[in-house]
Amino acid sequence: MKNGSLNLLQVRSLLLFLFATCVASVFCSCNDEEGRITIDNSAPAQVTNVQAVAGPGEVTLSWTNPDSPSFMYTKISYTDSKGEEKYVLVAKDKPSTATVKGFASTDECKFSLYACSVKGNNAGAVEVSFAPGAPAYLEVVKTITLSPVLGGTLVNYKNEFNTTVPIALEYHQASDASKTGSTKFEVPANSEGTQLVMLMDSNNEFLQGECVVRVSAEDEYENASEPIEKTITPIPAVKIDRSLWSFPGYNENSNDATIGYSSQEAQGEGDKDGLKNGRVVSMIDSSLNTYWHASWKVATNYPHWFILDMGKEVTVASVELTRRQGDARGQKGQHIYTCTEAGATDPSNPDSWQWTDHGDFAFDPNTDVPQSCGLPTTPRARYIKVYFGTEHKGTGSQAMLADLNVYGAEE
Repeated sequence: MKNGSLNLLQVRSLLLFLFATCVASVFCSCNDEEGRITIDNSAPAQVTNVQAVAGPGEVTLSWTNPDSPSFMYTKISYTDSKGEEKYVLVAKDKPSTATVKGFASTDECKFSLYACSVKGNNAGAVEVSFAPGAPAYLEVVKTITLSPVLGGTLVNYKNEFNTTVPIALEYHQASDASKTGSTKFEVPANSEGTQLVMLMDSNNEFLQGECVVRVSAEDEYENASEPIEKTITPIPAVKIDRSLWSFPGYNENSNDATIGYSSQEAQGEGDKDGLKNGRVVSMIDSSLNTYWHASWKVATNYPHWFILDMGKEVTVASVELTRRQGDARGQKGQHIYTCTEAGATDPSNPDSWQWTDHGDFAFDPNTDVPQSCGLPTTPRARYIKVYFGTEHKGTGSQAMLADLNVYGAEE
C-alpha cells in the first residue's frame, strides 16, 4: 500500500467482500411477512488495543476488531509527509494490522482508526500518535564516500535496511561548470559495496581535474534527502590511440567467421567514401558513415561477436560503442570480456584464452550518440571481446555498430 492508499486490486477485493457480506446480510434479514430486506448499518463498537511498531520510514499498526455484527472494515486515516490526507482500508476477514510507509522524518504522526459498517457508519475514531523510524534513505546517504578511479569514482555505500535505496549523483567539473552529468543507481537491501560511476559529460567526454559531486538518496514515495556535496579528482582517462588496432583473422572479401568475429557483411553493404562498409574494420575507420554489420546475404542470427586486438596492453576504463547512424534495428545490449597479452595463450584458439568477464551492459539502439560501458575493475588488457547474445537481440536479426573506442590510462 503505497502512501497508505489501496491499489486497484485491493479496492476490488474489498468491494467484492463487502458486496458478498451485504448479500449474506440481505438473505439473513428477510422479513417474510412484508417482503422487505434490511441491512445492519448500525455503528460498530470502536477498535481496541491499538499497538505500533516503528520501522524505517514506516509504522506498523495492529488492533483488536470489535465483535459488533455490523462491523465490516477498519479505516485508518493519517496525513503523509507531503501534508496530504491518506487512508488505508482493512476488511474484517484480513489480519487486523497495516503498515503505513513513506514517512520522511521521525516526527510523530496521528492515526485515526474507524471501525465501520458496510456503509461506513462508525462510532468515531480511536486516535493514536506514533513516530516512524528514521527513513532508510536518510541513513544510507550518510554512509556514502567516494574513491577516485580511472575516469570516475567508486561510490562506497552501506545499507543495513530491508529495502532498496536509490542513490542519485549530479556532478560537474570544478573548472568548467558547463561540463555536467548525472546518474542514478540502486543500493540493494542489506548490502555493503561499491558502484562505479564514470564522470562523463553530455558529450560522453571524461571530466578533467577536480569534480564536484552532489549525492542524494531517495525512496519510492518521492521523498529525497538533501544533497551532500563532495569533491573528487578522478584519475585521468584518455581515448586510446587506434593506430595499432585490428581484428584477428580479418578478411575484407569474406562474410565468413574468423577467430576474430562471428561474421561481417563484405558484399551487401557496399563501400562508402573509399572505406570498407559492412566489415568489422568499419568500426575503427574514424567515420560514422560506415559500419560493421553481421552477415545477412549469408543469413545469420544471434549470437554475434567480435574480438578487438589493441596491439599492446593498456589499462581500460571504458568501452564506447556507437550504433549504425539512424538505424534502430540493432542490438539492445552486449557482454564484454577482456584478456591480457599473457592470457592469450594460443593465438589460433581465442576460446582457450583467459578472459575476464565484465558482465552485461545495456545499449539503446534508438540513439546516435556514443554509449559508454564502464569497466569497474579498470583491467589491464590487450584484447576486448564484445558478445551479443540472443538476450541482446533487437528488432533485426543482426548486430551492427558504426564506431568503437576505448578509454583508459595515458601511457
